[in-house]
Amino acid sequence: MTVRSIVTFVQPSAIDQDHAALALALEWAGALSAQAVVLAFTVDVTGPGADDDMDFANTRAAIAALADRAGVPCTIVDRSSFAYGIGEVFADHMKVADLGVLTGRRGPLVGERLLAQAAIFDSGRPLVISPKKGTATLPRRVLIAWDGTHAAARAMQDTISLLSPGAEAIVVRVTDDKVLRMDQSGIEAAHHLARHGIKAEFREIQRNGRDIYDVLVTAAAEARCDLIVAGAVRHSPIHELVFGSVTGRVLDGDCPLPVLLSA
Repeated sequence: MTVRSIVTFVQPSAIDQDHAALALALEWAGALSAQAVVLAFTVDVTGPGADDDMDFANTRAAIAALADRAGVPCTIVDRSSFAYGIGEVFADHMKVADLGVLTGRRGPLVGERLLAQAAIFDSGRPLVISPKKGTATLPRRVLIAWDGTHAAARAMQDTISLLSPGAEAIVVRVTDDKVLRMDQSGIEAAHHLARHGIKAEFREIQRNGRDIYDVLVTAAAEARCDLIVAGAVRHSPIHELVFGSVTGRVLDGDCPLPVLLSA
């Protein structure tokens, strides 16, 4: 897959603030010769100014100026229909794009978190959760979390389109987490990446009782990676509350690196 369109979102009431997701989407679109599609409508109604009528002309102008500065063709879309939920609207746009980008938000009812959940599980496309601060450059060294599931395989394949020949990947299996069949070997995953011109290696990392998310973030930082890649799994709200998950932790938005999630 070649990335030719990237979808992201901007809350109009916060247009004057720093937008990490928009910055990353424009940076990657420029590097990949892709177009950006920016959805701009109110999803969180509790923030400052959320109850005021938004001047979407000013919102469009601000986004267009940033896109023009980045040299990226950009389509700005307001929410023209309220017949569908906000998550469905975002997922529908992702279905006809190659990649989505959002920032993480805490809480099960926060608007952008609803967008993210719909984007991951209802669009059929990968979603990148941008860090709230930090670099937005296209990745050159990535950590791929490998557990042998179809979601992990999908995430790995989706990442290939972001990596130019000569890029590096570390395929990480967290041991004492899941029992893998031999035909799901992380070593073979590294060989698959190598056939695409990516310098790849396989590593096993002991969990040692730690949260899987913490293991992956620590390993990525130690290896100086600039992107984490993982399969996404949808759990029940009770499971998230009691046990948590890598997907849930990523959607909280606290990871210092961008994270690509595929389901």
